[in-house]
Amino acid sequence: MPFFLKKLCPKEDFQEDFDNTKIRKTTLLLFSFKKEENLIWERWGYVYNDPGGKHAEILVLDYIEDQIAENITKENYELNLFVSYTPCHECSVRIKSFMEKNSGICMEIKASRPYYFNREGEQKGLHLLKSSGVSIKMMNKSDYEECFALFVDPSENFTPWPNLDEQSKENADDLDTLLKQVQENDKMIDSYSISARTTQLGAQENSKPDLPLDGHCQSPAMERNQLSEPETPQKLNRSPGTRAAVSGIKRKLDFPED
Repeated sequence: MPFFLKKLCPKEDFQEDFDNTKIRKTTLLLFSFKKEENLIWERWGYVYNDPGGKHAEILVLDYIEDQIAENITKENYELNLFVSYTPCHECSVRIKSFMEKNSGICMEIKASRPYYFNREGEQKGLHLLKSSGVSIKMMNKSDYEECFALFVDPSENFTPWPNLDEQSKENADDLDTLLKQVQENDKMIDSYSISARTTQLGAQENSKPDLPLDGHCQSPAMERNQLSEPETPQKLNRSPGTRAAVSGIKRKLDFPED
């Protein structure tokens, strides 16, 4: 299984999979999980998608849910993901379900590349993440530096590849535009639904002027298009390391091996 706990991600793998100027058919995900008030990570690692099986995000969520089940607590937790591609629609739906079941978890996703931003399913999926309270952003140079120091090599400086800054800005602009468009479309649909219902009620009142309306009126549920689940390229995952100087986070170096 492509899942690596308490191991630093190889530098060459990080450079290859997180280069936002190149296309990859795998997904690498680095994650940390800790109690909200702690500086020390309780769980951390890196994961690749399982070829022909589960995506990297699903593998991490399955693992975290197992940890929660074994250590029942009312404390709040933070789950941080650095991933080479934004989640696909399928993974977004699973993340939304995960957040609904685990209200005490705060999740942050930082992605290197956009995953099919032109597809409606992926657009709706990312909007699901935002509406679920998940913080999602496209990585910039400082994010790559943080990720490298935490999960790859705490003693070495990150070396950016050519055109990183330009591509990062383009990706961030695309994500911002996408989320705003989806939000505006939803508002327009909701507004149209209310307007149509109001018109319908007005027609009913005109046709039956002597009959008072009884109780309150509930607008019917809107019929929305089913979110498509397009085929997704293979996704891979890998493990995170940490450095105290970066974002005040530390790896739990003495965490016993499973």
